[in-house]
Amino acid sequence: GYFIPKGTRVTAMPLANHYNPDLWTAPETFDPDRFSDERAEDKTHRYAWMPFGGGVHKCIGLYFGQMEVKTIMHNLLLTHEWSVPAGYTWQLDYTALPVPRDGLPVRLKKI
Repeated sequence: GYFIPKGTRVTAMPLANHYNPDLWTAPETFDPDRFSDERAEDKTHRYAWMPFGGGVHKCIGLYFGQMEVKTIMHNLLLTHEWSVPAGYTWQLDYTALPVPRDGLPVRLKKI
């Protein structure tokens, strides 16, 4: 363990767990199948995947937020063609959460 003096501000860094090779297969690779029922890598440890925090301080909007995103994505995938510029490669900014540095130039064309 570690000694932490009284009054010290402590913060959790979810990104450390999200890139931990002890918890994830090839953590730096984009692999949505890691969340499938067959692999369920997000279930290997209660804090392996915690984009909404964890424990008693977990965001109360977690399930609503997930359902909202799934509903919107479902509709967009059915009604639009998605593309990025030819040859595009993304660079991530890890300041808080990993996000594309350039905002990810996705083009949507209504089908």
